[in-house]
Amino acid sequence: MKKTIRISTLVTLGALLLMLGVAVTAAAMDADELIKKSIEASGGEKAIKGKTSAKITGKVMAQGMEIPFTMFQKRPDKLRIEAQVMGMTMTQGYDGEQGWSINPMMGSMDPQPMDEVTNKGFSLQADMDGALVGYKDKGYTVEYLGEEDVEGTPCHKLRIDTKLDIIVDMFIDKEYYLPIKSHSTITIDETVVEQDSYMSDYQEVDGIVMPFAVETKSNGVTMMQMMMETVEYGVEIADDQFAMPAPAAKTE
Repeated sequence: MKKTIRISTLVTLGALLLMLGVAVTAAAMDADELIKKSIEASGGEKAIKGKTSAKITGKVMAQGMEIPFTMFQKRPDKLRIEAQVMGMTMTQGYDGEQGWSINPMMGSMDPQPMDEVTNKGFSLQADMDGALVGYKDKGYTVEYLGEEDVEGTPCHKLRIDTKLDIIVDMFIDKEYYLPIKSHSTITIDETVVEQDSYMSDYQEVDGIVMPFAVETKSNGVTMMQMMMETVEYGVEIADDQFAMPAPAAKTE
């Protein structure tokens, strides 16, 4: 009797492990299939990778102010943002490795290097391909977490671990396969900061489908609304525009 029970148990465990293996494989296949459909809905990998540079203009609504901005992107992983605030120009840049900023509202025109957390965030934003294209080559891991509604819209949920202390839960519309929300969890020392971004007003520009409106919330409170106005691809911008400039010249 003991021998029979032992064999039955082994068979059951083997079947269970086999089922678990199949389940894990199926989940991984589902995630990659979903990623493929989302990339295709955004214009396709070939079209996305074919864009070498971009210039985006728009405005940000924050703290009761309307802030016009211009953003430049260039491969590989270069980013520059210029924003007009109260008659002054604030500039942020990322040269592919190190970010920097110039904030005259702080009383100085000297560039300052970004802190580690902000630098990591800019490294993700500077990626013209987005998080899903070639995610394995970037060292990210992606997990499919099933289905979940976002304000009444059925979505697929993906969890992207960037290995940069930033984890992004992406909610992809089941009908159009475009992201309509992301939930970011950022670990700063031992503190966890969370924020939600809602993407809408998708438009096609030169074969690329992108959201022209993004609303960012923290604890349910709107922190910022961004509205894009123009998007141009293939613009010329010198590499040195992304590098941290020398300190401002001192006047006597």
